[in-house]
Amino acid sequence: MSEFHVEHNARPEIVQVILNSAQSGDKERLLLETDKSPSTVQRMLPMIRRLGLLCEGKAFATTELGKRMVTLSYRSPALFPEAMHCLLYTMHAFDSAKRFSWAYARVVDALWESGACALDGQATARLVGMVVDAASRAFDVPIEKIAFSRDSIRGVLNWLGALEPAVVEREGRIDRFRRRHYCPPPMFLWAVDFLYRAHCTAHGVRMFLTPERIDRLCKLCVLDASGIENVLMMTKRTSDYDRGGIFDYGTEGGFGRWILLARPCPVPSLPSGD
Repeated sequence: MSEFHVEHNARPEIVQVILNSAQSGDKERLLLETDKSPSTVQRMLPMIRRLGLLCEGKAFATTELGKRMVTLSYRSPALFPEAMHCLLYTMHAFDSAKRFSWAYARVVDALWESGACALDGQATARLVGMVVDAASRAFDVPIEKIAFSRDSIRGVLNWLGALEPAVVEREGRIDRFRRRHYCPPPMFLWAVDFLYRAHCTAHGVRMFLTPERIDRLCKLCVLDASGIENVLMMTKRTSDYDRGGIFDYGTEGGFGRWILLARPCPVPSLPSGD
């Protein structure tokens, strides 16, 4: 079943060209600006459609979400990979049929739990085996029918490698994964919005940061827990609830650390309302 595969040809710069071309309706531009054959480009489209960025059917056009992603890519290019990572990681939480998203999140979680690791052949093989075994148990699918390979891991690393600050960097002949100690405030807001929706918590209500919720935020943001305090501070500075923004946090009340997201901020929305 290829539904678990994360398309490895869908690199950030190519997905951006696909979305830009779909929005303008310019298929010729799509072929000119990618280094991929028409058949390879066609293989990328199903995953992009399942992420809700391209219209279903034969029409080559962006959805409303796709249009917002294109706008983000122009206004804040560095946030485009962050937004795509967030979509890839979270989509399955609200639609269990998006199994490629489930597989993507399993790989990210495993890397995060390692703290730091070399991404050599052995590590890749372990990740493939882990996802295949977990998928077989979670979805009651025979192992031999699960199509998830080293190429699928490449598909995940395409997006992790584009995050800034970086979590995947080249060291000598191999890539190495490390958690980051900071993430852009918009990425953190998207993660907090996901947490609100996943826990069915109304926006505008304080949410207590239990250890489990901190872990969930950190995994999604690929953030080391030691960086959470700085990210909380910078996110409040970016969109301070006390000054008309949407985010706040604190510890008063005797119940431990809490966060507040006053209004929805789903990916790829920005707190300024863009």
